[in-house]
Amino acid sequence: MWTGVSAVLMGTLLLVGCAAADGREMVANGVGHTLEPTEAPVVEEPEPKPTSSLPEGTIPESGDGADDGGFAPGAAHDSVYVDSMAGTVGGAGSYDLSHPQLDGLGLDHPVNVALRRPTEAVRAEFVAAISERSGEGSGEDPDGSSGDSLRGSGTVFLLDDRLVSVVYEFRIEWAGAADVDDRVDSVLVDLKTGAELGLGDLFVAESPWLETIGFFARQALVVRLGEEGLWPDGRGLGPEASNYVVFGLTPDDLVVRFGRYQVAPGAAGTPEAAMRWSSLAGLVDPEGPAGHLVPIVDLT
Repeated sequence: MWTGVSAVLMGTLLLVGCAAADGREMVANGVGHTLEPTEAPVVEEPEPKPTSSLPEGTIPESGDGADDGGFAPGAAHDSVYVDSMAGTVGGAGSYDLSHPQLDGLGLDHPVNVALRRPTEAVRAEFVAAISERSGEGSGEDPDGSSGDSLRGSGTVFLLDDRLVSVVYEFRIEWAGAADVDDRVDSVLVDLKTGAELGLGDLFVAESPWLETIGFFARQALVVRLGEEGLWPDGRGLGPEASNYVVFGLTPDDLVVRFGRYQVAPGAAGTPEAAMRWSSLAGLVDPEGPAGHLVPIVDLT
């Protein structure tokens, strides 16, 4: 049954595009492992507490609003605020991070906890790394300029009455290092259950969704980087779920992000590949979390 679906999909000419780099100095992959607390002194800069306009525990409804820097085009965001964390670590490093939070939900609500996870995880890793290096040097440049730094934020791709999808970009700059450490991460939360979802949760079980996403992702990356811009052996694009753990949902597209060096040399950064929901019809579970995003095709 699925062989026929795959044949149709693989034969379809789909114009896909990848968003060009947005100029921010933050981007990463593989974040999500919260490390144990370290002994490095951390100085937090106090942030004003956000005010909530909705009752505690209420899932806010989405609405239309003007775009701003924290939202992907088309994302409704009148019920989201941006929380931030900034500080210094042992006098050797600094960090400045932000992430979206849903207004009307407590900070300990599972949705907001999930939305903070990537920034808290990368911060913990950064602090731990500086602590380990503390015996090797001060982390400051010889000319007295600042040392290690971590910057990053989350962009809301989708917020409706069922899902919130956020993609995070981080950049770590180690003092004296020849290159930066760019990373990406993502969170997709089901607002009905408060549970985090993986990409596989959106598709019909046993369907060839991995092969199909790999096919369309390669098409999009070739458009952006050229055939010669990808690893010649096709690494990072095989039908393994581990290749597609960072992704964002928009009303029209599934956007997959790749880590630096995952599918191409480092000069490519952390590229993305977008594919229309209409091209994934028949694979996305119509009763699942993303079923409402797939256009209904009239076959009559």
